[in-house]
Amino acid sequence: MYKKFFNIILFLYIFSIIYSDGIIVKTDKDNYYRYECIKISCQYITSKKDERKNILDSILKQATPDYKNIKKQAHCYARVYRDKKLIKTIGNIEELPLKYNEEKDIWESSWPIPWNPVIGLYNVHVVLKIDGKSYAGKKSFNIIKRTPPPMDKNLCVMTIEPGESIIQRVPGVGGKTVKIWENYVLWAKFMGADALWHCAGQSQIWNSFNPAIFPWDKTNISQVREIAQACHDYGMKYGAYILSFLLLGNRKDLSPYEQTTGYDKQNNTLRKLIYISINDQKRWNDIIELFKYFNSIPEIDFVGMDYVRTDFGGYEMVNEFVSDMPVKNLPADWNEMSYEDRMLWFGKTLEIDKDPDIEQMWQWWRAHKMSKIIKEIKEKSGLKKPLWTFTLTWRQGKEHGQDPLMFIDAGVDINALMFYSIDKKTYPRMIDDWQDYLKRGNSNIVSGQCVDWFLLGRTYNPSGPEEHFLRQKLAIDKLQKVNPSFGLFWHDLTRAFKSTRGPYSALEWAVAGATTFTYLRKLNEFFPFEVTWDAPDKVAKDEIFNIDITIKNTASISMDYYLKLLKVSNLEMFGEISHQFYLTPGEIKSFSFQVKAIEHTYKKNFMQMIAFMIQYGSLKTQQRYFDFKYIEVR
Repeated sequence: MYKKFFNIILFLYIFSIIYSDGIIVKTDKDNYYRYECIKISCQYITSKKDERKNILDSILKQATPDYKNIKKQAHCYARVYRDKKLIKTIGNIEELPLKYNEEKDIWESSWPIPWNPVIGLYNVHVVLKIDGKSYAGKKSFNIIKRTPPPMDKNLCVMTIEPGESIIQRVPGVGGKTVKIWENYVLWAKFMGADALWHCAGQSQIWNSFNPAIFPWDKTNISQVREIAQACHDYGMKYGAYILSFLLLGNRKDLSPYEQTTGYDKQNNTLRKLIYISINDQKRWNDIIELFKYFNSIPEIDFVGMDYVRTDFGGYEMVNEFVSDMPVKNLPADWNEMSYEDRMLWFGKTLEIDKDPDIEQMWQWWRAHKMSKIIKEIKEKSGLKKPLWTFTLTWRQGKEHGQDPLMFIDAGVDINALMFYSIDKKTYPRMIDDWQDYLKRGNSNIVSGQCVDWFLLGRTYNPSGPEEHFLRQKLAIDKLQKVNPSFGLFWHDLTRAFKSTRGPYSALEWAVAGATTFTYLRKLNEFFPFEVTWDAPDKVAKDEIFNIDITIKNTASISMDYYLKLLKVSNLEMFGEISHQFYLTPGEIKSFSFQVKAIEHTYKKNFMQMIAFMIQYGSLKTQQRYFDFKYIEVR
């Protein structure tokens, strides 16, 4: 027996001289988008010349019955470098452990790509320490990005969530009878919007479940073709969007969809949230079918998705998450734990223990998962129209499982950034954070503010609409410098008629939004004229004062102009408040309006809006110039 064993050892020694053992390192692909996981594997071989015939390993298995245990006990890890610099990735990982897969006879793991990485070539270095020996190998891969189709320059959008009869007519329409939805279009035209984005797809269950009107509200869906055509008649584009993973109503218990699972940390129990699980295949299919319908309507120019997130739930996906990600410190009895116990452990780990590494992995994985879903929905629906998503902005949406650049790679063409619910002091820091983010990875961006006095901090000085303007102005000034493909959206018309408008009128909010559109276009030298104007900072009630406006034609051709002082409430105007005129190249004209403030409104802290609008060229275009000022009336 000893002689036989000695002969085997001697043979192995001679064999090892001829065949040098080592490892082969592989990645499942050569090129990866930013939302993908890189699957790394390591295979132990005796000869790099012959991967198929692992003779030495076969002999070792015969000679050493416990060799499988040797492989299980081996230490295998990977490090990723770019330009010789070690890269730390999601979950604070610099050294990634690879686990032995006995069935495949390889060591393997997944390396999540860092948030907003540098695009280019990377190298993964793998070390295998087995049976007292060490082996090293490496493999290169590329992180790439998708470049979406160019966005319209200076894209300015008015949005509307279903408003029904709450929407009143635009000032100046007069006694003309219009359909309810036609008011949406007329307000967008008044503001000079390039496009109207309309929330056409909502799923609701109120009191009882009626399959005949589910999953999508029939009224909104039936309007899209007419609204789209009306937008086109006024030279605007039209976009239809859906509430992707949100179910409205008071009877979610009747829903055919799976609700996402959250965690009640007070009672250490699981709870269902109002969001639909992003894992629900039925919901995917319903979205796909609606996208197919939108794609078939020529008048629809954009298709959009809102609520593309799990909110603070998603724990029903714990098994998939743990399988995909290199999670550390799993419970020792993980394999024996029930599905419910795993979700409870997960909820506690994130919401009570607040493990920072697992929390970061969870944020990244949800954005990765959502990106894959977006990609599948877009591909299966055959969507050819530009796709936009509304994205949260605190920490680029990471806390809700979103990442704008990952979404772009997955097929999103425009990121609509919702800069809402931020206090005045924090907002500039958020914009600075976004400036740094976009320096490292550009996108098609439309920056949005909500028509919501409460979300803007119930501010009087500046007034609510002016605060709206100032926030959009800061976003333009800071973000367009680093991300030239930049636009704006004003959200939304319905809120301008609800209590969310605060003490200000719908017209004041619309003028403030329209002035943000003007500011963006003016910064990009869009207008063929220059405007200067003057109004006092403070007047007495019933005092008549002047508003002086001067316009200079900077175009190389003569043009028609139309100037109108806007009838904001609490103002009495004298004489003509509108002028139509003609300017040759370089010609200048000045106009003076006499106005009286007939009230001093304490609900607005005695501030009164003064505003005007200019049209030019054919005078039919919705590309209008707005400006406004709040003056004190005592």
